[in-house]
Amino acid sequence: MNPPPSFSLLDAAPHARRLVIICLPLLVHLSGCTQADSYSSVANVELPERPKTAAELRAELLAQEQSTPSDYLEASGTYRRNLINELVLEGDISNRATLAQFKDPVVTVEWYSKTNTLLANKSYSVYELLPAQGTVHFKLKTQAPAEVASVGMSISDATAVE
Repeated sequence: MNPPPSFSLLDAAPHARRLVIICLPLLVHLSGCTQADSYSSVANVELPERPKTAAELRAELLAQEQSTPSDYLEASGTYRRNLINELVLEGDISNRATLAQFKDPVVTVEWYSKTNTLLANKSYSVYELLPAQGTVHFKLKTQAPAEVASVGMSISDATAVE
């Protein structure tokens, strides 16, 4: 029996030699890569964040509005003295919130002198429900200092309606 013929690159056809010469460095390079290397490049890719649904956006806006009622509530009005020397404050409380409803807003009244010095302040609850984008009228009778030249009104707090 004859021994099997030995194979040598020198005996191979010229195009086969070129193929081996081109593929050999590529195989050496690829064998140096590990599976962890290939996964790490995938793990570093950030997936785009999915857009929020309309319901999620509305829930976020509602939570934001409910957390800071004084940012969305505004008081405006007039004042006058009545026959028994009470200072009568009349005005409107407006809710500029898109979704949030509030109840029992607290109107803080500040009394100022002719020199614009703060004489006193007091808070009054107005027991009304303020719908989103709504307005409520109020009327308060107060015992103000005699030296009052002007009055300021603001909303200091309210309770969010769930």
